[in-house]
Amino acid sequence: MKRSTSTLLILLMTSPTVLANTVSATGTSVQSLDKSARLSLENVGISLSNTFATDVKAPDAAEKNMSNTTAMSISYKLKDDMRLSLTTIFDKDLKNDREGYIRDPKIVLSKSFGKLNRFFSAAASTSVKIPLSKVSRVTTSLQTAVSLAGSVSYDASEHVTKGLSLSYSPAVITNFHEYRVTTGGSSNTQYTLSNSLSAAYSITDSISASVSGSYYRNFDYTGHTKDYFGIEETLSFALPENFGLSVGHSTGGSALAVNGRESNVSLFDKDLSSYFLNISFSY
Repeated sequence: MKRSTSTLLILLMTSPTVLANTVSATGTSVQSLDKSARLSLENVGISLSNTFATDVKAPDAAEKNMSNTTAMSISYKLKDDMRLSLTTIFDKDLKNDREGYIRDPKIVLSKSFGKLNRFFSAAASTSVKIPLSKVSRVTTSLQTAVSLAGSVSYDASEHVTKGLSLSYSPAVITNFHEYRVTTGGSSNTQYTLSNSLSAAYSITDSISASVSGSYYRNFDYTGHTKDYFGIEETLSFALPENFGLSVGHSTGGSALAVNGRESNVSLFDKDLSSYFLNISFSY
C-alpha cells in the first residue's frame, strides 16, 4: 500500500497538468522574490567621499601636515522616515610617516521629522561605535561609545533672504572604557557635550556656500573638563551624475589659552588652519 501510494504521487507530479501548475507557481514565486529584492534595493543608499587636506605651512616646513581621508556610508531606508546606516573612515598621512588609520565604524539610526511648520524642520539620530581601530583597542581601551544628536533647521528665505537656512545641532556622547586612563597615562574621555551652529546659502541651483562653528566639552572620569572649538567655511558645487565638489578652510583646537582663562578661538590660525578639497558621490 505504501509503495502504491508513492507510485501514484510520482505519476501525479509528472503529469502535464501538475508540471504546468508547478512551473507556474515557481515562476510566480520567482517573480515575487525578484520584485521584493528590487523594492529592497531601492531603499539602499551609498555615499563615498574623498578629502585632501593641507595646513597653511610652507611646503618645505618641517612640521608640514597633509592628509587624505576616505569616507564610506551604506544606508537602508526604513519605515516612518527612518534610516539605518554604517559609516567608516580611512585616514592616510601624506607627509610624515605616511601611515594609514582606520577610524571606528559607526552604526547610526536616524529619523527625519520633516517640516514642523513653514519655516522649521527637525531630525534626530543615535549611533553606536564599533572599536576596531588600533587607538581604541590598544591605547584608550574603548569598548563602545553611544551618541544622541538632534538638529533643528530654519528656512530664512522669507524673513531674511532667499536661499538662506540656519541649523542648530546639539549632541551628547558617552564613552565606555575598560580603563580610565590611556596607555600613555592621560585620562580617557567619559562624556562629550557639543553644540554646532551652521548657515548655508544657495547662490545658484548648483552652487552653495556655508559656514559652521562647533564648541564641545570633554569630561574625563575624574570630572575634569577640556573645551574645544571648530570652524569651517565651505563652497560647494553640485556636479552631474550625483557627484559633488567642495573646497574650504577649517580651523580648530583648544578653546582656551594655556592659562585656562583667555579664549583661543579664532577664524584663522597659522598653526591650526587647513585647506581642503573634497569630491563626493551619492546614490
